[in-house]
Amino acid sequence: MGSTRWHKPVITLIPAVLLLLMVLSAGCTGSLQPVPGPVPVSPAMAPHDNGSWKEYPLTDLQGKGNFSVNMFAGKPVLVSVQSADCPSCIILLSRQLDEIDRLQGVRDGKVVSVSLDLDPAGGAGFITSYHARFNFSAYTTRSPTDLTLDLFHTFGPFAIDTETIPVILVCPDGHDLLLPAGVKTAETLNATLAQEC
Repeated sequence: MGSTRWHKPVITLIPAVLLLLMVLSAGCTGSLQPVPGPVPVSPAMAPHDNGSWKEYPLTDLQGKGNFSVNMFAGKPVLVSVQSADCPSCIILLSRQLDEIDRLQGVRDGKVVSVSLDLDPAGGAGFITSYHARFNFSAYTTRSPTDLTLDLFHTFGPFAIDTETIPVILVCPDGHDLLLPAGVKTAETLNATLAQEC
């Protein structure tokens, strides 16, 4: 009788432990299907009302000079957030950059693309390894720690979580929004630009 009491709680606990292990081992799912609809940024979420994250002085890693996101006012800007810290995401991050690069208007400068590398200075980082393989037309830069924190405070944790393949859209009038998680195709980005900007 004593052994029956001991086995019953253990048997009921096994499914819960298995479910917990499945959730913890999930990692990057690699979904290529975007979640419908962009995530608008509420002014209450932003630490500064003036969009200070767009004012940070940045230096292009390809030698295009210094810039800030606000420098491109009047044009749509796509800011993709990248990092080599998610090895299982590298293929999806590369795919996202490919999709942005083939977006209508990027090559002729009507749409500005900025790739923001969260990797610390000194290491190769994501962008450097990407450039070694592709002729990427976007502005590329390393994110200063303060800018990364500003993105976190403005848009929430998904803006700097490279597993979600973050892309921030800044419309010509300056309003910005974090696009849905997952790889956004050039066609999806074109549709979002038409709808949101």
